[in-house]
Amino acid sequence: MTIYLDRPIISQEMIDAAVYSLQNEYPLFGESIAKFEEEFARYCGTNYAISVGSGSDALMISLIAISVKGKHVLTTPMSYVATANTSFHAGATPFFADVQENGNINPKEIGKKLKKDKKIKAIVPVHLHGYPAEMAEIMELACKKEIAIIEDACQAHGAKYFGKRAGSMGLIGCFSFNPVKNMSVGGTAGMVVTNDEKLANKIKMLADAGRKDVYSHEHELIGFSSRINSVNAAIGRIQLRELDGWNEKRRGMAEEYRKRLSEIEWLQTPDCDENIEPVYNKFAIRTARREELREFFSNNDIQSDGHYKIPIHLHPPYRKMGYKKGDFPMAEKFADTILSLPLHPNITLEEIEEVCSKINEFGINKK
Repeated sequence: MTIYLDRPIISQEMIDAAVYSLQNEYPLFGESIAKFEEEFARYCGTNYAISVGSGSDALMISLIAISVKGKHVLTTPMSYVATANTSFHAGATPFFADVQENGNINPKEIGKKLKKDKKIKAIVPVHLHGYPAEMAEIMELACKKEIAIIEDACQAHGAKYFGKRAGSMGLIGCFSFNPVKNMSVGGTAGMVVTNDEKLANKIKMLADAGRKDVYSHEHELIGFSSRINSVNAAIGRIQLRELDGWNEKRRGMAEEYRKRLSEIEWLQTPDCDENIEPVYNKFAIRTARREELREFFSNNDIQSDGHYKIPIHLHPPYRKMGYKKGDFPMAEKFADTILSLPLHPNITLEEIEEVCSKINEFGINKK
């Protein structure tokens, strides 16, 4: 039987909510959307939440809202490529700062970039794999330069950094509801959170083709059709109620992995800090034997993958900009050794034990 890397959850309650929405709500701008936004803002501890079509749209529209056109956006090379691509879509140019040992952007590298580049308008830290970045140091650096922080919290729903939710610390926080995230909507969508009323209104307009409200025939901005539908919002509301419980299960199973793998010399388990509450969108080990182990897993019906095997700066469009291997050595080393193990709320202890047993078997065979 296959041990799956992740398993999206759609319960009967979610199906019932979706059917009710289909039968009783207008597909766009239904009551479920406003309630989902209100509940998500409350969960994050922000004043506003604006639903959009995807996590990528959340980032792009947020960057447009703070007027980055013609400016530079500083982010990490260790993320899904959309983190950087959205800067181009917003009319800016992305630049990179190398990462720490745990894969998150390094504040010291940010400081070096800020000294050299006076065109940086925004910093986009990513909470990689659901583990929060060093936000205190990043915020301090940004505050000194009056640079906006847009948190890419697309992998970090519910994560906490010194008691604060991911997405709530910067000027703006962006989330994805892709089916492989810690919570979804039975499809794809995104959310933007902020405490700034003017920004919230502008983002809402940009996401709805630039009009001030749904009843207006006048479009004040050049916006996008980036909306969530009522059915997805209805599902999202139930997933949000389950999120803390699911995250607790992820943390529990991550500890089970850690207990069983911590003594293995040829691999490294993820960081664990008492002031940080990760949500383990991925439980990603590091090993120089990544490709061999992944093939061994595949031969034993265990799913695994590298997140992310290619740093952003080494994808073809970025190589054409002049980036090359060696530019960000920490990110490149991380990408060469990272391997995500199966982890989701419904994974069983028996499955965890089987994965760990196979890792041990692999290690013995390769000695």
